[in-house]
Amino acid sequence: MSDATLTAGHETGAIVARDQQRYSAKHEYNKTELIAHAARASGRGAFGIGMEAAKFRKGRQKIELDEYVKFRLYDAEAHSEQERGEFISWLLQNAIIHEVNDLHWFAVTEDKWLSAKLLEADGLPVPQTLGVIDRTGRAYHGSAPLSGPQTLRAAIGGGLDGPLFGKNMRGLGSVGVFTILSADCEGLMLRDHGPMSYEHFFASIIGENAFILQKFVSNCGFLREYTDTTATVRVVNMVDGDGVFVPAAVLKLPSQRNQADNFWRDGNMLCDIDPETGEIRTLVQSEGPELRHLEAHPETGTAILGQRLPHWEALREVNERVARLHAPLRYQSTDIALTDAGPVVIEVNAGSSFTLPQYAKGKGFMTPKVRQLFRSWGSKIVWE
Repeated sequence: MSDATLTAGHETGAIVARDQQRYSAKHEYNKTELIAHAARASGRGAFGIGMEAAKFRKGRQKIELDEYVKFRLYDAEAHSEQERGEFISWLLQNAIIHEVNDLHWFAVTEDKWLSAKLLEADGLPVPQTLGVIDRTGRAYHGSAPLSGPQTLRAAIGGGLDGPLFGKNMRGLGSVGVFTILSADCEGLMLRDHGPMSYEHFFASIIGENAFILQKFVSNCGFLREYTDTTATVRVVNMVDGDGVFVPAAVLKLPSQRNQADNFWRDGNMLCDIDPETGEIRTLVQSEGPELRHLEAHPETGTAILGQRLPHWEALREVNERVARLHAPLRYQSTDIALTDAGPVVIEVNAGSSFTLPQYAKGKGFMTPKVRQLFRSWGSKIVWE
């Protein structure tokens, strides 16, 4: 599945519900204001802008008005006609993913504990899992579920040797994440939430959801120059008989003030990465209805364009192993953190957002080769 399914989430309770509301709010927009903005930016008439945007929305690419503006499709000088025809909307992500992937494999990636166990069994580098907070009665091989305040206190109340990161077991897009900075027998200290008792933690953070608890993954020295929050590289994979084709790689670079790297969080950035060399080719941040292309990191003032990410060859090797391990998912992606010790696989996705590489690169994802692969796998939605 992809980030697009977030709007259809049905989880209830605590931090998941609050993050869901924030995520949904980020995707609301005013049509009149967007058309007026595009008209001012391009010098074109608002009526013509509106007609063109409607044509994109109704056409094969299904591009929404906010995407039309962010992709700068209103700007005749930004893209050639061929390039304009290579953009695609997030609205088509799930439909195409369901066309080309073996749906039986979705559970392997969507259950975060199961995914971590599969990767670990193959010898791939993954975060250390402390346990799963789960009150449903489900059993977990190798450890008992942390089913309430007392069991969690028994597990971590003696103190931590480093922060713990909690992820909703079925969550997408970092909806419902938290970081436990420290713990003792009295309570917990959470990033962004402060101190709280174990009882209050279950009531106000956990709710009715299940969470996997893992050791916090620290960035490598290069990335720590920009943020202490874990950054990941989204490697997009297309797997066929010729091997693993990587049409895009994107560094999700979080703002220091955020505890997750997803782009919907205010201040977070994207970088287009050369899949072959690891070179950082762009730095992009959302600014109102547009995307802002930066020359230097806005919080540190440090140059980043042209730099090469460390451990790149190791990252490529790890990514190919992950992709082949999940080969029935012909279109998939791997989120990989870069630590001082090398790459660590944070998450595997049964698909991937079309939006991330398009925002990061400023170009459409549906290049001729990508379209050819999708169509060779039986897609009827993707055009020739």
